[in-house]
Amino acid sequence: MKKKKQQKKQQQNKQQKKQAVQQQSRQPQQKKPQQNRQVQQKQQTGPKEHVVQRQEAEQVKQPVQQQKKQEKHQKQQPAQQQKHQKLQPAQQQKQQGKQLQKQQRQKRDWKEYLYNCPYLILITLTSLAVMFVSNEIGISSVVRDAQMFVSRSYAKMPGEQRMVETGSHRVQQEESAGGRQTVPISGNSDGTEAEGLYEDSAEKTENAGKRRDQKDDLQIDDRLQEEHDDPGNGIEPAETPKGITNFESYEPVQIESRYYKDAGKVALTTEYSYTKENISYFDDAAFLGDSRTLGISDYAGLETADFYCDSGMMIFKILEEEVTYQKTGSKVRMTEVLQNRQYGKIYLMLGMNELGYGNTEMYLEQYRQVLEQIREWQPEAIIYIMANLHVSREKNNMETEFNNININDKNAASASLANGTDVFYLDVNPVFTDEEGYLKSELTFDGVHLYAKHYDAWREFLLEHAVEPAKNKEHT
Repeated sequence: MKKKKQQKKQQQNKQQKKQAVQQQSRQPQQKKPQQNRQVQQKQQTGPKEHVVQRQEAEQVKQPVQQQKKQEKHQKQQPAQQQKHQKLQPAQQQKQQGKQLQKQQRQKRDWKEYLYNCPYLILITLTSLAVMFVSNEIGISSVVRDAQMFVSRSYAKMPGEQRMVETGSHRVQQEESAGGRQTVPISGNSDGTEAEGLYEDSAEKTENAGKRRDQKDDLQIDDRLQEEHDDPGNGIEPAETPKGITNFESYEPVQIESRYYKDAGKVALTTEYSYTKENISYFDDAAFLGDSRTLGISDYAGLETADFYCDSGMMIFKILEEEVTYQKTGSKVRMTEVLQNRQYGKIYLMLGMNELGYGNTEMYLEQYRQVLEQIREWQPEAIIYIMANLHVSREKNNMETEFNNININDKNAASASLANGTDVFYLDVNPVFTDEEGYLKSELTFDGVHLYAKHYDAWREFLLEHAVEPAKNKEHT
């Protein structure tokens, strides 16, 4: 019985413990919702209260900040006003000083202008006069340079060149009614003269640049004549003789051409005490020219000389374009040749292909420039300006520029460049022309070029008109 009672008590105790435990576990569950509600309320009410508190704090701060700004501005304002008041008089004084300086400068400039006005006018008028009169720096020089440029450009246009020397030196083609006829330039291989001379009729003229025998008609170049005739010109006579280039005058013909005029004179070979030399004289010689020079190269027998020539070569192209070196057949530039090799004699013959290009004044100016450039590169060389050979009566055409009067005009221009000391003018025309100045028809097959066998006479003419170099004269 006692055991049963004890067991019941134990069971009751266990049940009481369980109930107590259950009650304890239920209480937190009941408190959690209340806590959650409080948190939610705090979360809902917390930010609003924080914003309100912030706004209230800002409202309190704003008046304070405004007061501070006002106080700061009030403190700065008097200082700025004082600074501005100090600067204002200085700036005004500075501006007034600048205005005074400007006014004084303007007055001074006007005084200077008024004082210098006559001098300025005089200088202006003098400058204009020089521009109109001077050939070196004036308007005429500008016009001449422009014409020279146009002429050079025009001469370089292959489609525009009306070649005087049609075809190469060895073969010439002529158009006829039935087609083209080939005419050999030189004589035949057996030594006989070639047939097939030009049959086109050119207008004949009484004035073909013929030479007159009257000595009263001699006209000497003014510059050379003054030095030659005036003993009181202050120039001491040179130890070596000096040549004089004379001109034979005739009645000029009125010419209507923009390319040339009738010069009314024929240039003669420079008068000088020439020596007759042998063929070795040409060992250090260079010939520059066109197809006539090419003929000398082929048929005159001057094997030791250097020939730089081409058909159609011009004074405007000789230093600008490549030229054929006849010994090798290769193209060379004379600017390089004349600077790298020194010659004792240089022969120039150019002008036939310039008859219808530019005018004589431009031709002379270009010839002078080429001559000066060669002299700079070849200071010891004797330079011979060779006259252009006249054409035949049949080839002389006064309706075009291809006539002897035009040739005489170009020859007289180039002859004026001879100084009689180291530059000489040689006129071979008396050897090949008749009394009226026409190239003898029996000596030419086309009225322009010689037969091959007649170049020997040209060679003899050159040998008879040799100038001994000054260095050789000192040793004799």
